[in-house]
Amino acid sequence: LQVNNNGVISFNEPVRQYTPDPFPLADGSPFVAPYWADVDNVLGGDIFYRQTTDPALLKDISQDITQYFPKSPFTATWALVVTWDHVAYYGSTSEKGNTFQAVLTTDSKMFYIILNYWDIQWTTGAASDGDAETGLGGTPAHVG
Repeated sequence: LQVNNNGVISFNEPVRQYTPDPFPLADGSPFVAPYWADVDNVLGGDIFYRQTTDPALLKDISQDITQYFPKSPFTATWALVVTWDHVAYYGSTSEKGNTFQAVLTTDSKMFYIILNYWDIQWTTGAASDGDAETGLGGTPAHVG
């Protein structure tokens, strides 16, 4: 598992590309894209991740999943929580930042992914032909 700064969690190998390709990918590479975009956390923001078996957090995650899938009982036994906190976009000349999160969880039989979005202020960085001041235009972020 790889946590990439470009808003992607990949399996097998990193995803180094910042401009997203349309889904499904031609090469079939497996990954989760909470917000695949031209993220530049050197300009601003942080990326945090942790694996957890904390009972209180797993209980909250289990309740969230059961709320939306009541016919599929689920008790999480493990989770990976990845947060991109107020991250900037490549070439930014503004203070804009995006905050989003992915939670990957399992009970060892079923696997769920929860995508959380707090504050989305931009869609595109300069490497994807976005505007340096607005963070819009060009090839926007992809989610999935």
